[in-house]
Amino acid sequence: MFRDYISSGYFLSRYTGVRDCTGIEIRRETLATDHTQREFFPDTWALSWCPMSRTERVLKAAVFGITEEELDGVIAWADRSFGTVFGAWNVFFGLEEARAAARSMLGKTAELDLWGVGLHLDLLSAYCDASKPSALQPGYASTGVSGVHDAACTRSATLDEGGVVLGHELLINDPDGTFNSPESRHIEERDQFRALGVVPNGLGLIDSFDEALVCARHLDSLAAATQYQITGWLPWVIVRYPVRSKNW
Repeated sequence: MFRDYISSGYFLSRYTGVRDCTGIEIRRETLATDHTQREFFPDTWALSWCPMSRTERVLKAAVFGITEEELDGVIAWADRSFGTVFGAWNVFFGLEEARAAARSMLGKTAELDLWGVGLHLDLLSAYCDASKPSALQPGYASTGVSGVHDAACTRSATLDEGGVVLGHELLINDPDGTFNSPESRHIEERDQFRALGVVPNGLGLIDSFDEALVCARHLDSLAAATQYQITGWLPWVIVRYPVRSKNW
């Protein structure tokens, strides 16, 4: 199964249970960044060149058990690792690189999850074409490559073995590198599943790739009638890995 999916990155996160100001609650196992109750490591707060106050950085770091005294070391690691170990904004390019970060910086993090995310080989070419940065226009700054695009389209390795498949999530990979789900974009996801006769698993994800692909195409077909008219939905498989390797 793993050989059918190209790695789109590895993610360290934890479920906090804290809702944002909208009060929207989405599933616990999700890669969505809007309205989620899940925090990912690292993120823009860990990069010195991203605008954010010291107070905000301290609060974000504390979610992962990182003290203010430890924060500067984490920022130094993030600055030198961006583009080689991880990409925008929390996409680790390799499983062992994610484990190394967890081992060195997140030893005090409660209930840390390590997920791999993969895109089926049949969908890879179209995704890479659609997500590549636009051509540089005179007078405008260049557009960076999202970490997911870099992992899937530049590095192009199959997902590592040794994980437990959680299911497929329907996601949009936004140009800024973040993922969003139908739920996070205010689409009644379960209503769409029900209309297609698709039954999600106990985590709210879809076990079958074929069924998930049908749902993604159905969402695209409804885009014109939705608030944001979003197209480009794809089924991404989520795999849970042990945070600790055999050597740690």
